[in-house]
Amino acid sequence: MKKLLMVSSSLDTGGAQKMISNITTTLPKDWKIDILLNSDSNIKFPYCGRIISLGIPEPKSRMSIVYQGKVLFKRLIMMRQLKKKNNYCACISLLDSANVANIITNNKQCKTVITAILNLSESKHIKIYKYIIFPLARLLYNRADCIIAQNSAIKDDMIHNFKIKKDLFTIIYNGIDSEAIEETCRKTIPEEEEIWFSKVKTIITAGRLTYAKGQWHLIRAFSHVLKEAPDAKLVIFGTGELETYLKRLVREYGIEDSVYIKGFDTELDKYIARSAVFAFPSMLEGMPTALLEAMACKTAVVITDFKSGAREILDYPLDKQIEGMIETKYGLITPVCSGTYHEATEGLEKNEIILSEAMLKMLKDASYREGCAERGKRRSQEFDMKELIQLWIEVISG
Repeated sequence: MKKLLMVSSSLDTGGAQKMISNITTTLPKDWKIDILLNSDSNIKFPYCGRIISLGIPEPKSRMSIVYQGKVLFKRLIMMRQLKKKNNYCACISLLDSANVANIITNNKQCKTVITAILNLSESKHIKIYKYIIFPLARLLYNRADCIIAQNSAIKDDMIHNFKIKKDLFTIIYNGIDSEAIEETCRKTIPEEEEIWFSKVKTIITAGRLTYAKGQWHLIRAFSHVLKEAPDAKLVIFGTGELETYLKRLVREYGIEDSVYIKGFDTELDKYIARSAVFAFPSMLEGMPTALLEAMACKTAVVITDFKSGAREILDYPLDKQIEGMIETKYGLITPVCSGTYHEATEGLEKNEIILSEAMLKMLKDASYREGCAERGKRRSQEFDMKELIQLWIEVISG
């Protein structure tokens, strides 16, 4: 029997958390899996294995230095004990703070596998990354046994900006469970919410309400969409620290009847499947599971050209410049917005206008929209977890 330890902050929302869910539920059933979390109080994703909790309550912001210091201290103690006691073949850590603890508690009998799920250098605007995570990555990451990068852009970022050795990397794309998505898509939605969802007029998005996801740019762009498509709807799924700001922006535009900020939902796919467009206005991503799942739901996508993942998923050349709206056979790509927190009284940025034009094209051009949805669904099947799990097994066992 193989034993595996996985370490992350939570199993509530987010791409790293979904990775744990996808990996643990797809690995062979005879594997013994332990999952070490900061807290077990808010588990949203399905998993297989035993949850071990550090018992640290969820803070207002996970970027708090006090919170991260407390987590690191408790993790180091717990991970040393677990690795010494349980004879794991490997420990897989997700997110940079967990990666640091994994390397520091390195055990010769337990393979140290860390993950790189976004372009690390793009987090330089976050103080805890700039002054703590960046130096620790340069100091420690070359001591890992293996680094799983979600795509080649992330790998190149770590090699060139953090001087990590090339031979440590294995690229494994984010995987999705196509069968589970199909099953969820067939489920019904509450009758009182049906008014918000339409395959011809609803734009939907999902993700934590944080800076990296850029939802305020989407709201601002959508306010422009309504001028030409007054019956359009925007539904935002997610929770996070920007919720108050986003709701205030909606009120200031006076578009409360057209925008619904719903919160998190474990059955998101059934809502995506009933929408016309999945819009993804991110500043920064790795290999976004939410985008792949939207394509698997047979919904057309409009995405910004975030630093890694967008072009690989939509099969657009990495070396071409994007200045306006780009049509691909799988969806539309627009330039990333500025990341500036604007108010409703301020005029739209150029890239917000381009984003609004892309959403309008998808809403108005039914032939292109439906074609993207059909082709996107086929494209998403290339990322099915049942195909990718063998790569994980080779890394863990090799």
